[in-house]
Amino acid sequence: MDDNSFLSIDYSKLPEPTKAEVEVAIEKLSEKFHRAFTYEDASRFLTLSKALAMWEEIYKDFEEGRQVDKKHAKMVKKYFKKNGEDISLKRASIEAEKGLITNITLEMLKITDELKALTEG
Repeated sequence: MDDNSFLSIDYSKLPEPTKAEVEVAIEKLSEKFHRAFTYEDASRFLTLSKALAMWEEIYKDFEEGRQVDKKHAKMVKKYFKKNGEDISLKRASIEAEKGLITNITLEMLKITDELKALTEG
């Protein structure tokens, strides 16, 4: 079983890069890694790179002090209460943020592993 199988995002469903973007990527990847890249591999590389940039931006928001909104904190609070622990809204917000950061980090690791596999061919 794949170690990352618990992650929910299917990156194959992200928008496909344009033909021109893929052709440029083939050229740049081939130069950088000194080997030929297929159209499919270059397209996948671009899609994953865009997904990684998105996750990095989201992570950066949290590092700059952005917080989970009240609605999501209340959802986490209800989850804890349902499991027998009544927590404050502040702690619920912290728990929600910890979960988001953990999942963002896992997604970024999944993507970088895939990018590494593509470039090591």
